[in-house]
Amino acid sequence: MTRERIYTMAIELIKQYGFDNVTVDEICRQSGVRKGAFYHHFKSKDDIVIEAYKIVDKDFLQEVSNLSADTGYTGKIFFAVLYQARRVVTEGVVLVRQIYKSQIDTGTSFFVSSERPFYRMIHDAIEEGQSRGEYMTEMTPDELTRLVLSISRGIIYDWCMEDGIFDIVAFMEHSFRIFLKGLKIQ
Repeated sequence: MTRERIYTMAIELIKQYGFDNVTVDEICRQSGVRKGAFYHHFKSKDDIVIEAYKIVDKDFLQEVSNLSADTGYTGKIFFAVLYQARRVVTEGVVLVRQIYKSQIDTGTSFFVSSERPFYRMIHDAIEEGQSRGEYMTEMTPDELTRLVLSISRGIIYDWCMEDGIFDIVAFMEHSFRIFLKGLKIQ
């Protein structure tokens, strides 16, 4: 309960004022906890950002559980990258920029872990497409998954750099239609 209250207030303040303009003291004051309680639950403000990713992963898994059983491997890749695009719109440019900054600054392996559900879904879908002889095999499933995630992160990065002025969901969908068409064996 306290952890959730701290997290919720921190995210609200970060979205409103920007990560660098919000102090741990302000988070504590606004959430009605002492500084020791903050540090009991989070090592730093950067841990708030990591927590945001954990929540995204949990929400993603919930959405995946609602997918139709007949969703094919191409549909699963589309689902994953479009989920990312819709989610960044929901979270907003300020928070997403901070997520990218935290990834670079803290270098945490959590963000790029092959155990994260986005990675697993994309990897497994690519592996299935290759095993069925429909996706090219010049690259391994791990390499192709890394490429898919690099492209989606690049689109998100550009969206942040341009202050969210373009329809990222439509652009992500268009980009991956082209990419996945190229992935298929003709």
